[in-house]
Amino acid sequence: MTAQRPALRMLGLLDEFAKLDPEMQIQQISVFLRIVEKPDLSMRELEQLTGLSSSSVSRNVSALSKVHRKGQPGHDLVATYEDTQDRRIKRVKPTPKGMKVFNTLNMVIGL
Repeated sequence: MTAQRPALRMLGLLDEFAKLDPEMQIQQISVFLRIVEKPDLSMRELEQLTGLSSSSVSRNVSALSKVHRKGQPGHDLVATYEDTQDRRIKRVKPTPKGMKVFNTLNMVIGL
């Protein structure tokens, strides 16, 4: 029975994401958790951490941002900004709402 507990905790995490969006993709969840784990990542660093293509990272970050592609509302969990040293670099960080969701996730798994 003990071996099932981590899996059941994972189910609790997935339920929390389903509250935000029942159709949220696992890639979006992965990207969100990487951003919270290491705030202020560049998009390129995020590509390397997730193993996703630049277009996939961009699409997932867009869905997690305040405004999704084509002006549709996003989840407002992350925000992008230009690097202060090099404007060609786009960085991403969690929003206050994103941190609130992350804190809820930690409570669900008992941290």
